[in-house]
Amino acid sequence: MFEKKRLLYLLSGMLFCCGLSGLWAQNVPAKAFEVAAVLLRDDGGRAVLELQFTIAADAYLYEDAMDLTLPEGLRAELFAGPEPVAKAGEESRVFLQSFSRRYFLTGKVDEPLEISVHYQGCSKGVCFMPETVTYALTFAGAPARLPAKPTELPTEERVLAWQRQAEDFAVLGTATGYMDKDAFLGWLRRAEAGTAAEEQLLDRVLARYGLLVAALLIIPLGFMLNLTPCVLPMIPINLAIIGAGAAARDKKGRGFMLGAMYGLGMTLVYGAIGVVAVLTGARFGAINSSPWFNFSVAVVFLLLALAMFDVLVLDFSRWRAGRFGSIEGGHAFGAFLLGALAAVLAGACVAPVLIWVLLLAADLFARGNPVGLFLPFLLGIGMALPWPILGAGMGKLPKPGVWMERVKQVFGVLIIAAALYYGWLGVVLLRAGSGGAPSATASVPAGWLSELPAAMSIAEAENKPLFLDFWGVSCKSCAAMKRTTFKEPEVIAHMEDWVKVAVQADDMSDPLLQAILKRYEVIGLPTYVLMRRE
Repeated sequence: MFEKKRLLYLLSGMLFCCGLSGLWAQNVPAKAFEVAAVLLRDDGGRAVLELQFTIAADAYLYEDAMDLTLPEGLRAELFAGPEPVAKAGEESRVFLQSFSRRYFLTGKVDEPLEISVHYQGCSKGVCFMPETVTYALTFAGAPARLPAKPTELPTEERVLAWQRQAEDFAVLGTATGYMDKDAFLGWLRRAEAGTAAEEQLLDRVLARYGLLVAALLIIPLGFMLNLTPCVLPMIPINLAIIGAGAAARDKKGRGFMLGAMYGLGMTLVYGAIGVVAVLTGARFGAINSSPWFNFSVAVVFLLLALAMFDVLVLDFSRWRAGRFGSIEGGHAFGAFLLGALAAVLAGACVAPVLIWVLLLAADLFARGNPVGLFLPFLLGIGMALPWPILGAGMGKLPKPGVWMERVKQVFGVLIIAAALYYGWLGVVLLRAGSGGAPSATASVPAGWLSELPAAMSIAEAENKPLFLDFWGVSCKSCAAMKRTTFKEPEVIAHMEDWVKVAVQADDMSDPLLQAILKRYEVIGLPTYVLMRRE
């Protein structure tokens, strides 16, 4: 009977998750926007272009993201169409319902007339990638939608052209991680003054006290990485697993060993990821941009949550065989795996200390000092440092009872919330890769550009500073910057006359993006770069 109840609970949980997926599919339409174009003549014989925008329920289009491109020598004058409206929480005015716009065309209209319409919008807090559609229009025939044009230049030439363009710009300062208003403005002012490059703590320590002191300083700095928003959600899960294992024998030493196994998994994986970043120049935490990785994390968390409710039993006994000394192999291996998972998840939150360590490690290794490859492991040791102590504390808890079951259930609810979050993030990333789908939970700020070459051209022509924000879909700190710091009136006023570009750094298959990330040493997200034309 009890086994039947467990099976029932398991099936109910799976159906619940499937239902949430179905609701997501309904709430965020696969195609929130459609655009149609018609070429006609009015009663006076004037050429008229009509654009018809279809907007799904609960979606909206940004006014400042709409653009119409016509052949050279032809101009469009808007004479009919609704006015956009203000929307709470949005800096740009928006269109909330389907609408049409009509333009008088001035100049010679050759048929077929090729036009391009650019637009971007959001639906229920999820913003879509900017989209451009192209039509070939005639006065007599139906409009023909043209396929997207291939890149004008081959990939290699496009990269070389951008590299030549980038040589004309000097980097004034670089920073990483989330910063509040005061810290961000302080960095901007130092960068403008040419002193931001002196802010590398480890570089100063290395220059003054030597490599040994700088390396030892990395350990306490690694301890601070436990406070990043990517590691904090794992703490209830870790305490639940370590606490349950330690309480099985009610021994302080057992809790210490479980915490040590968790820390070992964190140290080895975090250090290994850091070494790969140093040797290959890959962006730290790039795996977090994979939808399948996030789906896998969601499944792991769901299984852990079901274990907290005793719906199923996770048995790692096949790995015991005395491999972990006197402690029970199953629990030890589970703690080790959780530590490894926490290290990978931490890659999505890049603190400044991580950038310091990776840049120092890369610089030392490039100068022929192999010690640089061990610095990421020291950072992992710092992250792992508190867990044996916490595990020993869990081993001293009172004996299990009803209170422990209630605590496990509370932890189970928190783990389910984490599973839903990573499942949702996986859906967002998967839809972002399918074209015309939401790319992030936060849109590019109003007045910003999204293409770096175009932004450089504008900054060069107008002789203005150029500000780069490298962001990613899975980057929590990136979304937090857009919600808070970038919306502060003082920050907006300070950067008002600058050319600002938000560079999405998720697509590692783009050679141009790879060249950009390599040139500006973007190891993690968010990364900010302030430049000026020389």
